Amino acid sequence: LLECGKRESSAEMGGPCTCDGKTYHEMDNFLVQEMKIGGKTWISCEQYFQAMKFREEEYREQIRKETSGNKIWSMGQSRQYRIVDNWEEIKVDVMYEANKAKFSQNEKLKEVLLSTEGTITAYGFPFWAYWNGRILERIREELRAKEACDDKALASLMDLFEDYRFSKKDPKGWAAKQKEMAEAKKK
Repeated sequence: LLECGKRESSAEMGGPCTCDGKTYHEMDNFLVQEMKIGGKTWISCEQYFQAMKFREEEYREQIRKETSGNKIWSMGQSRQYRIVDNWEEIKVDVMYEANKAKFSQNEKLKEVLLSTEGTITAYGFPFWAYWNGRILERIREELRAKEACDDKALASLMDLFEDYRFSKKDPKGWAAKQKEMAEAKKK
């Protein structure tokens, strides 16, 4: 088991994020930092995320018991087990849930996240480079004291998450909505 606050290196799978000209290892999904979700202890956001991808509780538990970040990621790529039916629709929310637990349950990590102000830049696969930054920005606003929260930014981020879910749940309806919004902007 890696010690708390450490990670195995693997550039293609993300890593630390940057914000305000600084690098933050605390924002890495592979960071070993225990958290509890659903009454179970998880060692990283990545571990929780990969486990929730699968329907079979037995395989989820195998992933939960694994301590190597790279092995956890590899187990998540398996297609020998059934993936939950609506995975594409919920995967961003699952990563959000893991990160919300990580930053809510660990005061030091929460302080680091709240110390940032600007756009959070994540790395790795393009899809996750985009979404991990938005996930962290949303959590940052949600964890701020009421008077410090940027309500407009939070509302915009919440709309972004809802739009993503809608695009996966009803692609044709989403496309029609996008077309309608584009036409409204032209007027």
